Amino acid sequence: MANFKHCISSSWKWASSYIRFSKAAIFISGLIFSKSFIEIAFKAFLISYIIDTRKNISIGAAIAYAAATDGIQQLLVILIHHLATDRHGYFRVIILTFPCLIFGLLILWLSSLLLSQQTSNQMLYIALPVILVGLAGEDVSLEVFLRQHFVEETIAVDKTKSERQQSEEYKDIVEGRASLWSNGAGFLGQFICWTFASSLSWKKTIMVSFIEVAAAYALFICGKRYYLRIPPTRRTAVSQLKEAKGLVKLIPLWLLFIPYCLAEVAGFSIFILQSYRLDTRINPRISLHNSFNKVPVNSLYVFKQFISFLVSMSTKYLIRKLWSSEEAMQRGARYWRMGVGMAVGFGSLLSAWLVERRRSDLIKKNPNDDEDIPMTILWLAPQFGLLGIANGLVLEGLTDFFYDRVPESKQYFEVLFNHSLTVIGSFLSGLAVLLAPWFGDTIDECQLDKYLLMLAILNVAVLPLYIFLSLRFDWNMPDEVDGRDIEIEEVDGSNVEILMEEVDGRDVEIL
Repeated sequence: MANFKHCISSSWKWASSYIRFSKAAIFISGLIFSKSFIEIAFKAFLISYIIDTRKNISIGAAIAYAAATDGIQQLLVILIHHLATDRHGYFRVIILTFPCLIFGLLILWLSSLLLSQQTSNQMLYIALPVILVGLAGEDVSLEVFLRQHFVEETIAVDKTKSERQQSEEYKDIVEGRASLWSNGAGFLGQFICWTFASSLSWKKTIMVSFIEVAAAYALFICGKRYYLRIPPTRRTAVSQLKEAKGLVKLIPLWLLFIPYCLAEVAGFSIFILQSYRLDTRINPRISLHNSFNKVPVNSLYVFKQFISFLVSMSTKYLIRKLWSSEEAMQRGARYWRMGVGMAVGFGSLLSAWLVERRRSDLIKKNPNDDEDIPMTILWLAPQFGLLGIANGLVLEGLTDFFYDRVPESKQYFEVLFNHSLTVIGSFLSGLAVLLAPWFGDTIDECQLDKYLLMLAILNVAVLPLYIFLSLRFDWNMPDEVDGRDIEIEEVDGSNVEILMEEVDGRDVEIL
């Protein structure tokens, strides 16, 4: 009888806990939905908004503008991540940053109602930094805050497995449950934006985005009693900088990913511009209503995001399942994953270069700006698809790539390290566009093919260097105990910790 009561009590606690986590996940998913909607409706096509609203801006300046905003957002991600983990917690960061996004969209919507172009441009300078704060807060907090609720949930794992396998199984279950909610809400937001907002004007798109984000934020506030409030770590910035000194060793290897970051910037700037004057009809010979016979450019961006998600998830699953008991082989597979991703990124840029050559030739034969050229927008699908594969392998794999090389005590530097790489890539891209002689005032005057070819050459040239440095040097960082390095070595089938202390300039093993 006692066992029965205990079983009923445990089941009731589990059910109550699950219901609470599910309610919290529903409210948080509303914000993730709005994040994905804004990603497709505005952020990914910021360059189009800049060109449409600022008539006197050159193409090179517009690309540099879009790249700089991405770099500023990644800088804000680093800052807000520090505030969320070490100062205020993720819940408070969400509460404080989302109103910035709402306020910024409201300013843009009001500026679209103004007749004065100069006043509208001035309001853009006010709205954009505020929006970037909100977008950075989204990137930092939403998925981590959702995952925290599932980490706190009681999850049963197979006790017959080793401690490492149990830990991996637990992480897989947590990641799977959190991904089910976040990716489901994210793809729903992208799909609705693709089907609903693709035919709207910028004025209506921003109005709908403002209403959608405001409603999602209000829904999130309504569910505040279901959320877990995990306190911040209270680490100081000075102490973090002291701990990060050892990460300098990893910088040469990480710098090799900058050419790929330049390709990512091209994905939301130059790839978008290449759709100019292309025929968006699925089949020009079929007479259907435009809404049924049209491929908007944002559908290609959604296609890229979906491919990236599939590749990232399937790659993680295959590596974990094929080498479930060999950690060294898992690390090797993740190393090759990054190299393959860089090679696929080269393929994407090469495809974009070939498309641009053909597009430029057709534009020269059809100089009338008001007419589409005889080239369908589906020509852009291969480069978006290949970039999605590369994104799933490289950018989505940088987290595991970093974790493989640093001890667990320093893994919280992942955001600082990897987002700093994106910051460098974004600002370098903007600088390269401003200095390159291939960008004119209009898209017809630009020689985008030469810039794309330069990026392709950079990406393929750095690949052999990546392979050589990865095989030639050991980039793994040992942990420290009382200021001394600690390394894990396998002795007689078991892992043994060996302290390394420097004596007379030599590393001496201390068992």
